[in-house]
Amino acid sequence: MSPLITSSDNNKVKLVRKLHTSKKNRATENAFVAEGVRLIEEATAVHWPVDFILYDETLSSRGQTLIESIEPQPGVDIAQISPQLMAEISDTQSPQGILAVLRRQAVPLPVEPSLLILADQIRDPGNMGTLLRTAEAAGADGILLSPGTVDAFAPKVIRAGMGAHFHLPIHHKTWDEIKAVVQGLPVYLADSASTMPLWEANFHLNCVLLIGGEAFGASPQGEQLATQRLSIPMRGRAESLNAAIAAGILIAEVLRQRHPHIKET
Repeated sequence: MSPLITSSDNNKVKLVRKLHTSKKNRATENAFVAEGVRLIEEATAVHWPVDFILYDETLSSRGQTLIESIEPQPGVDIAQISPQLMAEISDTQSPQGILAVLRRQAVPLPVEPSLLILADQIRDPGNMGTLLRTAEAAGADGILLSPGTVDAFAPKVIRAGMGAHFHLPIHHKTWDEIKAVVQGLPVYLADSASTMPLWEANFHLNCVLLIGGEAFGASPQGEQLATQRLSIPMRGRAESLNAAIAAGILIAEVLRQRHPHIKET
């Protein structure tokens, strides 16, 4: 294990700061930061490639057990830093005493997906993370992110995703690439102006759910890609739903139609 790191000029510390700063830096370094015991447990459980792990003396017993399980693994760089330095480089208000720099990679999409989510111009990190977590919990085959959508590997998205990144195919793509992936599949766009309620859609077939952004909805390219528009009927006075909530309702209807005999246990 490396000596205690106390200097902000340390290369590992500078890289963490750099990865927190921008999407461009994360793309250039092909890496991202995951903070907290649970996320690092999820990453190591699926053997996600780790560049290095930093921890401090405030780490919980659960975290210490995690470190002890990782230390014997060849090629894993683990270093202790001061709590003050951890607080400086953490992206959270209450650091858990551990973070990891992980390789940025994408779980491959299946050849014939049955359910894809297309996130179009979603810019809120919390919404994106919640959408990823919901999609993974529902067994979606992947998430496509259009140009102009928040970076799925931004720190707040990683935290809100609660480990979905390590199991769910997540792919930032150009519109031409998106068209190639969804070719031949019905693309459903939630639109408040539509007269068809979501339960009238046939979700038994393989399909794509297009989720537009919080402020302006789907982009012109997304609008053109949609083959069917449907609505989420609301009796209240709200004009629209949070993007992640709307996605959750649509995904729940897909599951209801495809698995009608599932009951709570």
